[in-house]
Amino acid sequence: MEKTDMELLIEVEDELHNMDKALEQLAGHGHASGAFIKLDNVFDVIHRNSHEYYTSEADDRMQLFFQILMSREMTPEERADILMNGTIRMNT
Repeated sequence: MEKTDMELLIEVEDELHNMDKALEQLAGHGHASGAFIKLDNVFDVIHRNSHEYYTSEADDRMQLFFQILMSREMTPEERADILMNGTIRMNT
């Protein structure tokens, strides 16, 4: 996957997160509880196309992947770079 495509998917994931907050306020539950569960496929594609370090079955690496993906203080470009290149490897 090209880095630009990863950036676009991360932007979509950010918007899905925002939409989920709105759904929770309006309906009392997010998209995963209803008819829109397939939206989680974006998350799965990002995960599958990330560096092998983050796609390991280890819980700590999955937690780190999720932490990086949800780090809104970084730009989608920065997060795509980290997730595709495996540049941050911290203990969580």
